[in-house]
Amino acid sequence: AVVSSQSTGSSGINAEYGGTKEFTQGRKQDVTVLIGIAANGNAVGGVIYQPWYSQKEGGENTGRVMWGAVGLGAHGFTRAEPPADRKVITTTRSHMQKSVQDAIDSCKPDSLIQIGGSGSKCVLVADGTADAYLFASPGTKKWDTCAGEAIIKALGGTMTDVHGGPIKYDADVEFPNRKGVLATIRNHDFYLSKIPSDIMERK
Repeated sequence: AVVSSQSTGSSGINAEYGGTKEFTQGRKQDVTVLIGIAANGNAVGGVIYQPWYSQKEGGENTGRVMWGAVGLGAHGFTRAEPPADRKVITTTRSHMQKSVQDAIDSCKPDSLIQIGGSGSKCVLVADGTADAYLFASPGTKKWDTCAGEAIIKALGGTMTDVHGGPIKYDADVEFPNRKGVLATIRNHDFYLSKIPSDIMERK
């Protein structure tokens, strides 16, 4: 659910609640608040707030805020550096279409984490829980990905569509990410090379 979106030309700020469907289902750990900043059509800054990051004994909730800016790094969390050859993919929990499953299968992951909300998936890549966020289908919007992309880029990572093209945030671009999403901290070209040809041929 978009809270607000402001843009002028090729720059803008957007804010969104992520994982609203999961919230109604009681999956509060999937809920995020996303604030993304774009300049010249590119994601440059982002904040992700997880209001139900952990729950202490007695039911008290503890949230977490992570933020990042290109050139300034990412903060608010400690990244656990995974083994270089590990392949853990995170993807959708509720929109598992054939193209999504086929793309994942072609990568032969060691394990799969299915979770709601684009912000939650970006968090898993950023903190080292997952190695790639892969969603080979339309479905996400610019406000879903801007904050997460900025944090991932601040860590030296990459977010593109599944064709390898950039996700642009200019005011005049359409909101849906029609060519899907692929986000990694490393080995981005490996995952791109595994996308099935029939998916790559789609416009």
